[in-house]
Amino acid sequence: MQKHSDFQTKFFERASYQFYFVGQLISYGIMTSFLTLFMTESGIPAFVVSAVLIVAKVWDAINDPLFGVIVDKSHLKGGKYLPWVRLSTVLIAVTTILAFAMPQTLGIPAKTAWILIAYLLWDLAYTMCDVPIFALATVMTDNLQERDSMYVLKGFFTYVGGLIVLIALPLMYPAIGWSVTVIILSALGMAFMLPIGFTAKERHQPVQEKEPSIKELFSYLLSNRPLLIFNGASIIACLTATGGTVANYVAIYCLGGEQWISYLTILMIAPMIISIFVVQILIKKVDKFIIYVGANVISILCSIILYFVGYSNIIAVCVIIVIKTLLTSGAGVTGIMFTADCAEYGHFKTGTRAQGMAFSVQTFTAKVTGALSGSIGMFLLGLVGFVEGSGAMQSPDTIRWIWLMWTLIPVISLAAAILLIVFGYKLPTEDAKLMAKCNAGEISREEALAGFRYKGYGFEAVLPSKTTDS
Repeated sequence: MQKHSDFQTKFFERASYQFYFVGQLISYGIMTSFLTLFMTESGIPAFVVSAVLIVAKVWDAINDPLFGVIVDKSHLKGGKYLPWVRLSTVLIAVTTILAFAMPQTLGIPAKTAWILIAYLLWDLAYTMCDVPIFALATVMTDNLQERDSMYVLKGFFTYVGGLIVLIALPLMYPAIGWSVTVIILSALGMAFMLPIGFTAKERHQPVQEKEPSIKELFSYLLSNRPLLIFNGASIIACLTATGGTVANYVAIYCLGGEQWISYLTILMIAPMIISIFVVQILIKKVDKFIIYVGANVISILCSIILYFVGYSNIIAVCVIIVIKTLLTSGAGVTGIMFTADCAEYGHFKTGTRAQGMAFSVQTFTAKVTGALSGSIGMFLLGLVGFVEGSGAMQSPDTIRWIWLMWTLIPVISLAAAILLIVFGYKLPTEDAKLMAKCNAGEISREEALAGFRYKGYGFEAVLPSKTTDS
């Protein structure tokens, strides 16, 4: 392994930082991918599950900024962020186990209350770790190369944590039960998370950053047309994005059983990894706008073909899923790049550097889309006559609707979102690069304006306000 003499952290310190994300995503994967299945198998109606998801996401939107303020104002013994990381390591495991330890003898109202309380406590524990763990790297080292390498590797280890859950849990719980399975996986997750509390050191004073209010987010969003269009399209795309919500039910009722949740995950591993390298090659020759739109359009065609192929043709289903995963993963890789371009647009337009605001809008949008797609998916599942309960039999009509919700229904809002981006998003990559150069002082504003491909921005040659950082 290559040594970095200028790195301030030790190897085991960096390794424990990466391992933390494996454990974090084990808990996250359990709660976000399998809690709805656990609830319906426990007899909780899909309509009620939909309501629980909405309440939980509203709570998530509230506790994030609140906890950000608490962390900023706290002065705990042992550091600014490490005490929260240590505490949340235990709380995440405990609250995850609590959610799946619900007694099956309870009535539906009591079961619902149990799950809701456990979910809210888990979400608070997760927020308690999510804010400090990302900030921790900034006080472990002020070497940007070292910090960036930690963040890049974090993405890989996050992926590992998710895979552990998606492959192992469906194979374990039918044999040993939900509670025992979650206890084992939560203990494993905690084992990955614990070392950072003993190896990490806070060497530098944290940089104080003001968390933007909801009002500030919307004000910035309305002033940044490309960001508004892209995030608006993301919200539109989620309105019928029921595929992720019913994926587990497709595996069980359409493809043949719980083990198919694991099989589908294994099928998706290779195309997900390949898409990262393919996009890195394509992005050098093809505009990311074309890659993003093209991948989504072909993905839509795959979904339509998948519907008509039907779930009885297993080989064809597997082939199409591999192709579709390659496309959707490629679109996902390019998606975050648009926010960076929109941040440069905002800086160029106003003279104010607000990259943090742009990415805060992206995070807020991700929470909105997650809340809507999950809740709408469970609500529709209830409408089509889904029968809750462990081992429940679904009618042929319900199974056909589950297949429809996995294939064709998501196409509706995704197609509308792509149309909005194609006709509404007017920020070519070349223009964003010129804006970035101007924002960095490498070229003049006049040179940037003269080189723009799109001529309809309405920018003035001379910015009326002074350029400041915020």
